[in-house]
Amino acid sequence: MEWDRAATNLHKVGGMAQERGLQLAIEPLNRFESDLINTAEDVVRLIKDINHPTAKILLDGFHMNIEEPDIERAILLAGKDLLHVQVSENYRGTPGTGQTRWDAYKRGLEAINYQGAVSIESFTPEIKELAGAVCIWRTLAPSQDSFAEEGGKFLRNWSK
Repeated sequence: MEWDRAATNLHKVGGMAQERGLQLAIEPLNRFESDLINTAEDVVRLIKDINHPTAKILLDGFHMNIEEPDIERAILLAGKDLLHVQVSENYRGTPGTGQTRWDAYKRGLEAINYQGAVSIESFTPEIKELAGAVCIWRTLAPSQDSFAEEGGKFLRNWSK
């Protein structure tokens, strides 16, 4: 019932998005934050059930590090429907400072000829409401500027 309601209502939202020249980026969240879609396989199935050309996929590295046994395979599953990629480290820190399999990202994105943005998703405990929602209780970088600068530098070198 929950699945069907999501697909039906997101199909309607897809129509509204299309009228405005927009696309939907549906993001799987890890099992600790949602029970509806947790993996690339789940979101591919939901996109099929939504059955609207505006319904696309957003993959978030933090959630993939929890749910996906193989990040490259997750990206390949999303394939042509991959609209956006958000990255951070496995602990939501600065890209390049943790355990993320950046080689798997690169192989997957290259294999599907991904041309979209790869953006850094960062959080700070200074914004209390958001920090509480995503359980950020400690500082992950000296500053949000250093998070962006160091992460951007890593991603520019990584994408070469």
